[in-house]
Amino acid sequence: MISSASLARFSLVEGGPLYRIGRWAGAAPGNRGLVQMGFALAAIAWIPLFVLNAIHDGAGSTVSFTWSLGTHTRFLVAIPLFFAAEATFGLRGREALEHLVASRLVPPAEARSFERILAGAMRCRDSLLVEVALVAVTIGLILSGVRGDLPVDASHWRMAPEGASSRFTPAGWWYAVVSLPVFQFLVWRWCWRLLIWWILLWRIARLNLKLVPTHPDLAGGLGGLGVAHTDLMPLSFGVSAMLVASYAEDVMFSGVKLESLVLPLTGIVLGMTALVLMPLAFFAPRLLGTKQRGLLDYSVLAATYTEDFDTKWLRGARPEEPLLGAADVQSLADLANSFEVIRSMRLVPFALYQVVLLAGATAAPILPLLLAVFRLDELILQSARSLVGM
Repeated sequence: MISSASLARFSLVEGGPLYRIGRWAGAAPGNRGLVQMGFALAAIAWIPLFVLNAIHDGAGSTVSFTWSLGTHTRFLVAIPLFFAAEATFGLRGREALEHLVASRLVPPAEARSFERILAGAMRCRDSLLVEVALVAVTIGLILSGVRGDLPVDASHWRMAPEGASSRFTPAGWWYAVVSLPVFQFLVWRWCWRLLIWWILLWRIARLNLKLVPTHPDLAGGLGGLGVAHTDLMPLSFGVSAMLVASYAEDVMFSGVKLESLVLPLTGIVLGMTALVLMPLAFFAPRLLGTKQRGLLDYSVLAATYTEDFDTKWLRGARPEEPLLGAADVQSLADLANSFEVIRSMRLVPFALYQVVLLAGATAAPILPLLLAVFRLDELILQSARSLVGM
């Protein structure tokens, strides 16, 4: 039997060196502490930039600090949302795993394997070596110039012209040494957390789960996992906002046409939605097998029951009990409903509305970019023309 203590201790996010540093610095335990860490890191990354730029204004730059949309979005929007996603998904992910146990989908024979999976995920989460490696990757990418956060042909507030060459402003130094490394590290850290979750789900999908073909969630009882994944909407919104802000700078300062960004923007929406939901596809083979087995088993049951019903009420001598309100009729309807549930089973443990929620959260930051380029009435008119084929 799986102990409740092992599940209560499990968290994908409440652990690791950065989390321990935050607790040491005074962050509260649990979700409140995660939110505090998000705002604290956002302040460390952005406030010195604001102060230093005010002291040493990079006048004459094409991209001023005020209009550096990518900078503000990364530090004031994306970083807090990264930690908001940790707070929401960390709690809901644990609840989804608790649901698997409470629903007896994980049989007693698989209890030890399930606990080993949870323990392995937390060891990966707490690995000092991994976070040191993420820091090294971040520093390496920054030193190699892999940034892509401003139009390459535009002068910006981080560089002060000095003759034929340029040098960093004080704000530019803080950006290069502190702000950008912090942000990129948090991005890689979330990639690592998602990889841990992917591996955890892949290993759980290989267990001998007792999926129920007639479960009303139409996913054999695994529907809670889809519910948990919708709580990654803050992460999807934050990543999308960051990328859209960079595209907005290209449109505003480099003369890039919005029409040329249709494919990249579509790719952001589809890619982020697929990234969040893809690990749930690990359960597709088992759900397919459960559905097929359920259809066969209930077909035999339905054939037996309907034959007996036909014999009792239509072909043989009518029983003395009245047909109206007979339990046999209700049982026949219940059997038909059960068969319909099996026939409607999904092959993945998420519903269409959950796909729409995640795609909508990813697409939401694109709307301000469209409104910055087109008037609202023009967008409505163009959409109407597209619908009628004009």
